[in-house]
Amino acid sequence: MTEVKVPWVLPEKLGDYPAERLGDGGQGIVYGVPDPDDRFPGQTLVYKEYRQNIVYDADALYEMVCLRQRLTPGERTFLDERLTWPTVLVYRGRTPQDPLPSRNPGTTVVGFLMGRMPTAYQVRIPPLNEAKPQAMQFLLNDDTYALRIGLLVDDARRLELLLDLARTIEWLHRRQVVIGDLSPNNVLFTLQGKARCLLIDCDSMRCAGRDVLEQVATPDWEVPGTEEKATQASDSWKFGLLAARIFSRSFDSTDVDPLRTVSTELANLASRAQSRDPARRPALIEWLKPLELAHNRTLQRQQAAAHAKAQAQTQAQTQAQPRPQARPRAQTPTAAPPAAAFAQSAPPPAFVPQVRRPAPSSTGGKVLGGLLAALLVGGGVGLVLTHMHSSGDSNSSSGTTLSATPYSGPTDPTDPTDPTTPTEDTTTEPPANQAVTKGATVDYSQVADDAEAEDVARMFAEFYGAINEQDYDTAIGLYDPDSTAVDQNSSSSRAQWKKTMSTTRDSNIVLNDLSSDGEYTLATIGFRSHQAAGYGPYGNTDDTCDDWTVTYQLTDTDGYRIFKAPKGGVSYTSC
Repeated sequence: MTEVKVPWVLPEKLGDYPAERLGDGGQGIVYGVPDPDDRFPGQTLVYKEYRQNIVYDADALYEMVCLRQRLTPGERTFLDERLTWPTVLVYRGRTPQDPLPSRNPGTTVVGFLMGRMPTAYQVRIPPLNEAKPQAMQFLLNDDTYALRIGLLVDDARRLELLLDLARTIEWLHRRQVVIGDLSPNNVLFTLQGKARCLLIDCDSMRCAGRDVLEQVATPDWEVPGTEEKATQASDSWKFGLLAARIFSRSFDSTDVDPLRTVSTELANLASRAQSRDPARRPALIEWLKPLELAHNRTLQRQQAAAHAKAQAQTQAQTQAQPRPQARPRAQTPTAAPPAAAFAQSAPPPAFVPQVRRPAPSSTGGKVLGGLLAALLVGGGVGLVLTHMHSSGDSNSSSGTTLSATPYSGPTDPTDPTDPTTPTEDTTTEPPANQAVTKGATVDYSQVADDAEAEDVARMFAEFYGAINEQDYDTAIGLYDPDSTAVDQNSSSSRAQWKKTMSTTRDSNIVLNDLSSDGEYTLATIGFRSHQAAGYGPYGNTDDTCDDWTVTYQLTDTDGYRIFKAPKGGVSYTSC
C-alpha cells in the first residue's frame, strides 16, 4: 500500500493534558488536549493513551491514520463528521525516521489523537443532569422511559438515524473498513437539526484486513457460532439486529414484526440479516433505498397528520369565536317605509372568473410515461424528471400571474388616489428560515442549523419558482450540466422537458433533510403538486394533486445544481 505522510506528536506537545482527564476504559485513558501542537490549528482534539498492559498493533493504527490522509477533502469531511477516527500518532522515545512504527527502534507509539465528540451527541438525564454520550442504546428503551428522560424519538427520526448509519457503514465497507463490534453502545446520535450518527471506538475496527486491538463483541450482539467477528457479513448481522430492536424497543429481541409495521421491505431485510449463512445476508447498500423510501413515507404521513390536526384546531378556534354584533344605528323619525322594504334582498352573486383548463393532449400521459420508462430502464439507477411527473395547477388560467413574493397581497383594484385607500406600507417580512423567490417559498427550518441549508433552499426556491412562473429555461439551467434528466445542449430534450412540465404548479415546499454520501449533497424535499388530468405521475397520469417526497443528488461546483433524483428516493401519495 502506498505510504503517505502521517503526523506524529510527543505527549509533551499537547499541553497539560493530564488535568483534562475525560474518561477511563479497559483499553486506555482519554484526555482533552488543551494546547494542541501548532500543526493542528483550529482542531478540537482528544488523546487516547493505551494502558501499558494492552497489546495493540501500532502498524495497524498507522494504516488507519494513512487511510484518512489518502482521502479527498470531501471524503475526509464525511469521515470526520461521522467517526472519531485516529488522526495523529502519539509516541515516546526517539524521533521516528521511518513511516512504519515497527521500523523505528527506540520509538514507541503510546496512543493517538482524534476529534472530540461534539456536544450535540450528549444528553443530560434528570435528576443529576450530568452530560452523557447520547448512545443508541437509549432508543432500545420503551417510550414510557424515553418520555421520562425527555428523549422520545418518533419513527421518522429513527428511520433517519438508521439511514445515516447505513450510509456510513456502506461508505466504510467500500474502503475496506468493517466495524466489528457494532452495537448501540458504540453509536452515538444527535437530533439537533437532521438526525445523524457518530461512530466511536474506531481503533476497534478492522481496516484493510488488520486489527489494532483484539476483536471483541458486546453481549447479545455476537455473531452466531464460530463465525469470524469482523467482516462485512458480521456488520450486516448486527445492523439487522439494530434495525429490529430500535422499533421493538428491546435490548435482546430478534422479533422483526414491529419493524414490519413501518416497512415490510425493511423487515424482510432484517430477517435476511439474521441468516446463519453469512453469504445470504444483505449488503449494507441494499438497505439504503428501502430506508430512504420508508423514511420519506413515514415523514409524509406524520406531516399530513400534523397538518390535519392544525387545520382542525384552527377550525375549532374559529367556530368558538363569538360573532361581532352590529352596532345599532340611531333612528331618525321618518314615514313608515313600505312593507317591501323589509324583504331581504339577495346578495350580489360572487364573481367567479372563467377558468380555462389546459386541455391534455390525447397522448400526454402516455408520452410522459414512456419517456420515464425509457429513462428509468436506460439510466440503470433511474432518473426523475423534476419530480417524476409533469405537474401544474389544473385550475390555473393561462392568463394568471403569480405575485412576485408570497408575502405580498393579491392585486388591489382600488384607486390609489381614493382617500379611503390605505397608503401605509403593509409588506410583511418573510419568516425566518425560508427562502423566498418569485413564484415559490422553501421552508428550511428543519435543517436550519446546517451551514448548507440556506444556499440549498434558495436554489430550490429558484427552481420551483421558475417552474411555477413558466420560466423553464431558468429551471433547466439549475440542473448540473452532466445531468441526464435533461440534456441542456439538445433543443429536443429541452422542448420535451418543457412540454412535460407545461401545466405544473408546486406549493408547500419544505427542505426536510440534508446529508452527504461523500460524493453528492443529498437534499430531501417535500411538496404538493397540482397538474392537469393526464399529466400526473407515471402510472397515475389522471392525478391532479399529489404530495411528494424526493431526495435529490446535488453537485456544488459553481453553486448547488441538481444532478438527479434516483428512483429509490422518490415517493408520492395522491391528495
